[in-house]
Amino acid sequence: MEVKPITEEAFKLFVQTYQGHMHYFHDELFYDYISKVNETHLLGLYDGEELIGVSMLSATSVLKKFRLFTSHTGPLLRDFSNERLKFFLEEIDKYAKKHGALQMIHSPYQVYQLRDHDGNVVEDDARNNRELVSLYENLGYTHHGFTTELITEELLRFQAVIDVDKPLDDILKQMDTTTRYNTRQTETMPLELKLLDEDEYDKFIDIYKETEERIGFDPVPAEKIKNLLHTLKDRMFLVMTHVNVDKYLAQLEAEREAEMGHIAEIEEKAANGTATKREKKRVNEHKEQLASKDKRIAKMEEFKTEFGTELDLSAGMYYYNNHEMVYLFSGSYPELSFFKGTNFATWEMIKKAKELGVKRFNFFGLTGDFTDQAQDYGVYRFKRGFTPYIEELPGTFDKVFNKPVYAIAKKLGKI
Repeated sequence: MEVKPITEEAFKLFVQTYQGHMHYFHDELFYDYISKVNETHLLGLYDGEELIGVSMLSATSVLKKFRLFTSHTGPLLRDFSNERLKFFLEEIDKYAKKHGALQMIHSPYQVYQLRDHDGNVVEDDARNNRELVSLYENLGYTHHGFTTELITEELLRFQAVIDVDKPLDDILKQMDTTTRYNTRQTETMPLELKLLDEDEYDKFIDIYKETEERIGFDPVPAEKIKNLLHTLKDRMFLVMTHVNVDKYLAQLEAEREAEMGHIAEIEEKAANGTATKREKKRVNEHKEQLASKDKRIAKMEEFKTEFGTELDLSAGMYYYNNHEMVYLFSGSYPELSFFKGTNFATWEMIKKAKELGVKRFNFFGLTGDFTDQAQDYGVYRFKRGFTPYIEELPGTFDKVFNKPVYAIAKKLGKI
């Protein structure tokens, strides 16, 4: 095997056909962006004539002759093995040192260990790779630790994933009872999923930032979100869940009339002595449904009075590649939670992921604190309802190549 620089075309072709774990930081669209902002280096791992791995490095200048390097989320490898990764990392370090590396940072998008939806480690899963941490440490890297908090400067270490390469009914069946009920409920309402255009990015950011503040998450700068939207727009879905209250009221009135018709028909038969036992029993069910419709109509009238007719319920930002669809950011209005807008959007985007042919739907970041005291417990509880498996990533590693100069740069505020 050998490592050597590769062209943009070779890198992009590799990424376009890659089927393994691939973060959006690997995306060719992200490369097009970052290559205009930072110095970039593309390296390839070859086995004979075959390109079996790529690494995208970006660098910023420090004290003129030195560089701070990052591999974003680490190299991509076909037929992954720790041996291949170790060789590639060693060669990346050699290359970086020749180009004035002061520091190198890796946050590998690889599974450290699998957990079930309750956060319990699945000990015997073949995807576990606990050797990753010692592999990096043996190469002189410092591990930033097994963090269980939201650190905006680093990748989150935990992500909830469901497989979507199966029938929709099977995906529904694996949900917990409440999530399945809420998802089914959204199908009874005239909810719409609208795609937001570039001139509507601020609408999404406003609802996300309001949600972020309410939940207490570390703030993600609005410009960072907007930049990500612009950078990945060709592989991004930005959606808003919407309902027209008058449309729903008309639907409910029609359903109410139908229930009244059923009741009148059965009661007429009962009066004539022609009603069956089953029909007599069902009249009470229809009366319960009628009461439910009346209650819902009254609720809709309240919503209309307080909020108007056209209601935006929730918004979400989804990225996809060959491997997965990723639920990046979302926001919602809690006062309109009755409509289960987030459930509706999630279910519709799971359907879209299947249409695109990707095999995974990634609910993305969790802190890794699975207790009810967790900062993100509400978010975790929502994701947990889909009965995902949780991938724990190894975290972030960095290596300093020249410690005296690094100390000076840090003291001068250059790092």
